Amino acid sequence: MLNGFLFSGVFILLLLVSTQLQMTEAHHFRVIPRTRRSLLENSGGTYSTVPNYIAPPLKFDFYKKTCPQLPEIVEKVVAAEFAFDPTSSGPQLRLFFHDCFVQGCDASVLINSTNLNQAEKDASINFSIGNFFVIDEIKEQLEKECPGVVSCADVLALVAVYSIKAAGGPLYDIELGRRDGLTSYAPSSETFLPAFNLNVSGLLEDFKLVGLNLVDLIVLSGAHTIGQGHCNSIINRIYPHVDPQYPKYYSKQLVDNCTDNGSFHLPNYDNNTQFFNDPVTPLKFDNQYFINLKNNLGLFTSDESLFNDPRTVKLVEYYASHQKAFFEQFGISLRKMGKISVLTGSQGQIRKQCWVRNSDNADPALDPISFNFTDSTAN
Repeated sequence: MLNGFLFSGVFILLLLVSTQLQMTEAHHFRVIPRTRRSLLENSGGTYSTVPNYIAPPLKFDFYKKTCPQLPEIVEKVVAAEFAFDPTSSGPQLRLFFHDCFVQGCDASVLINSTNLNQAEKDASINFSIGNFFVIDEIKEQLEKECPGVVSCADVLALVAVYSIKAAGGPLYDIELGRRDGLTSYAPSSETFLPAFNLNVSGLLEDFKLVGLNLVDLIVLSGAHTIGQGHCNSIINRIYPHVDPQYPKYYSKQLVDNCTDNGSFHLPNYDNNTQFFNDPVTPLKFDNQYFINLKNNLGLFTSDESLFNDPRTVKLVEYYASHQKAFFEQFGISLRKMGKISVLTGSQGQIRKQCWVRNSDNADPALDPISFNFTDSTAN
């Protein structure tokens, strides 16, 4: 009799847990139309949760009580910078990507190098990132309003979503509660960041390492709808031979720009020259990137390969004609990326300045300011 009651109790408990999980899943994730769902599944990916590790305890309202001014401060600074420089959204969004792929979303990309250590931001693959001053300005204001509360890692996440909004895209909600890492090493960036000259197989390998899949690869590549590229990112496509997949007028523009109209002779080039990733609507966050891929206007090898690979071409074509679907999936994949190996609770720290860690046991290779700077946020 007792065993029967125990069995019934366990069964009811499991049923309640199952029902709660279904309710939670229904609450957080939208129903995906059948056509789009089949495209996502055929691309080898899921479209909701992080598959390869437990989701961290982040919350949308993490700072609701401790720093309610946070969203307003971030949005004002980002909007002001966009009004001054409409190209600013690209590098600010890129910072979040380059941070999360290396050691997780811990703001390690913001730490400065020292005489004893080359940090991530100075890795050769990170030559294109910038706008650190925007993060610093936001952090300075936050330390006045709610000192020692908001992490630099969360500032990066919020700057990313408000940069998308500034460029005409949706405003995405993103979970918060990350803490800042203590280390930053350039070789880690060289190892884990996807390179511009990779094909789909190489890109997918890098994405899988951090728990992302083929769908995430395709949709997050759509961030190239804004931002700018440099000549060394396309040198493999213009030297020693111009890639015939480029339209002739477009390849001529790229070669002329990189050689300063003949002042340089390839393989020498002017790497200060920049050109838009999206030559059609360069300052607008939209689905034009995917339309460009269909027209052979993908700038990098990593872009062009998405339209030439049977594993990815169908979703490229779908997003080229369904901007709303791209926007929805981008938000899902961005939040998913934002959960990669995050630090929470008592892990890491809340940096007072994003470019240097706080520490009461400083490693001079990582702390250029002081060896006696006590971290009051670690408790």
